[in-house]
Order: sequence, then structure tokens, then C-alpha cells
Amino acid sequence: MDMMEEYLITSATVGLFPNFHPWLQTKTLDWDGEFYIEDKPLDAISNSCLHYGASYEGRKKSIVHRTNFKQKTPMIISEAQGMIMIPTHSPEHMYCAWLMYHHIHKVIPNGTGCTILFHNNVKVDLTISAAVMRQQMQKAAVIYNLFCTDQKINFSFMMDPKKRKNRKKEEK
Repeated sequence: MDMMEEYLITSATVGLFPNFHPWLQTKTLDWDGEFYIEDKPLDAISNSCLHYGASYEGRKKSIVHRTNFKQKTPMIISEAQGMIMIPTHSPEHMYCAWLMYHHIHKVIPNGTGCTILFHNNVKVDLTISAAVMRQQMQKAAVIYNLFCTDQKINFSFMMDPKKRKNRKKEEK
């Protein structure tokens, strides 16, 4: 078991998972392997936010202000590096894991929730539904576009295709 005193989230971080151990509170998964740290997942998120230039609370307030995503808000760790972590539950929930948005390759439904397949071919089973996880990924995509790119994309999702066809007919 590899232990680390401090862990800084980087672009190599794949996820942070609660680990129910007396002093090793988080299992971190990254491209270099698996490590255990003393901080809880939310503390590692908060410390990394501060390292990259803003507090967790400040980032959350800004995201909620711009998106109105008030529950299970994905968190920007670093705009410059495009690092966004997605919570699986409410951040204060004891089973909340945090997944790096850009490392998720596929969300696969299973009988008890979903399996996440990451780009490095690691699989992780979660107790949340595939639909909830996909919704979390959509939120992260909106946040990424608003905060981490120069693109100005309206995220009011596509209108009903039937209305679109009728509008084209009216224009002729």
C-alpha cells in the first residue's frame, strides 16, 4: 500500500475515493497508480483548489452563480489546465468520490449502479445510476466551456427537432 503525506491533484489524477480506514481517508487513483492519503476527498479537493489559485468555496460560488448548478456541483481545480472533478454524491456525503472529467471514457450501466471506464482502461464500479453520472458529466462539460475555454457556447441545449423542421418550413 503506497501512502503519501500530501496529495496535489494534477492532470494525471483519475479519481479520489473515500477509504474507510482510521487514518488513510482517501484512495487516489492516477496514471502513476494507486495511493492512500490522510485527507478526506473533499479536503484534497479544497487544498488543490487553493494551490491553483482560489478557494473551494469561492470556486463553488462562482460556478453556482454562472450555471445555477447548486447540487453535486462539479469543481474546477484549475481553469488553465482544464481540470474539473465530478462528485458522485453531495460533497459532504461519506461515500462521495470525485472523478476527473477528462479521464472518463465511458459510463456503463450495471445492475447496482454504473461502471466507469477511464481512458487508461481502469474500471471503477459506483453505486449511482448511469443516468445520474451522465448528468454530472453534462454539468462538467458546461463548466468546462464556461470557465476553461474562450468559446462562448450557450448551454440551453438543443430545441425539439420537430419545432426546428416547422421553423424551416415557415422561413421558406
